[in-house]
Amino acid sequence: MKTLNLIVLLFLFGGLMAQSPQSFKYQAVARHSDGTPIINSPIGLKITIRSGSANGSTVYSETFTPVSNAIGIFTVNIGEGSVQSGNFQDIDWGTDKYFLNVAIDADGGSNYTDMGTTQFLSVPYSLYTASIYVNYSNDTLWIGDKYVVLSGGGGPPGGTVTDYDGNVYNTVVIGNQTWLKENLRSLHYADGTPIDNVWVYDNNESNAAVWGRLYNWEAVMNGAASSDGNPSGVQGVCPDGWHLPSKAEFEELVSFLGGGVGWKLKETGNQYWNEPNSNTNESGFSARGAGDKESVSGVFENLKETTEFWTCTENSDSRAYNLILYKSQGGAPMHNNFKENGFSVRCVKD
Repeated sequence: MKTLNLIVLLFLFGGLMAQSPQSFKYQAVARHSDGTPIINSPIGLKITIRSGSANGSTVYSETFTPVSNAIGIFTVNIGEGSVQSGNFQDIDWGTDKYFLNVAIDADGGSNYTDMGTTQFLSVPYSLYTASIYVNYSNDTLWIGDKYVVLSGGGGPPGGTVTDYDGNVYNTVVIGNQTWLKENLRSLHYADGTPIDNVWVYDNNESNAAVWGRLYNWEAVMNGAASSDGNPSGVQGVCPDGWHLPSKAEFEELVSFLGGGVGWKLKETGNQYWNEPNSNTNESGFSARGAGDKESVSGVFENLKETTEFWTCTENSDSRAYNLILYKSQGGAPMHNNFKENGFSVRCVKD
């Protein structure tokens, strides 16, 4: 029977972002029993994560076939292999001890030799924090099952706000402003009056939860006069305690975030924006490519390509200002568009 040695060179946690799929690096060198490295060869590798003890129950298992380099080193990203059992993202790193078992086949197959089991003495920070419930609401910050009351109101993430229809929105603090973190979905003004000239993309009601609703400028303003104040003083379609941003308020947001503001305002990945994009969502604003409704043709267009947010600032009798974000651009220019167009709405806190 072939004897193998496995020397762990580098065991790195949390280097691959806290996004799906979560993962961390594992690097080692495989040697024959005589000490010579297994070089430039495919190696069968089985990774098993157990809970409680070295012989505890298996919570996750996966396999790899990495190729060693000229000195026998191979590297894999644990969490990104061929899954044999379990779900890596379901591991609750904060509530138990976990152990890593490694088995290899020097011939690149699945006739694995057990190389031993080691306890995780530290946990990937991004994975640990992802497994803990964190919420801020009504001046109370919850971390897991513990909480602390933050008196004075308006804690850092801003909590949530609920509109007349019962839609609940997350909020985000950016500079001196607190914004809705989601597009408005209201069908009624704050006093319960139904809103006219409001649509959902492709007239598909299921799109409202993902992209929000689209409104023309008349609907957004609810009879109020144009304003470019900071704050605008125009509640319009927004819930009580919130108002429509003016052109000046959007300009404050853009100025605060600085270069690459468009990337910083948009959700990451390609779920809500087509490629190519370099979105980071550094601000937490979480803009999605909600598209628009064109006023003349009535066509819904530009889903995952652009998003446009109304301001309460008029440009002319027929046009008003709006902020626009493009999928593949890092800017956030201010346009003026026909008031009959259907665009998205983000409200800002009074």
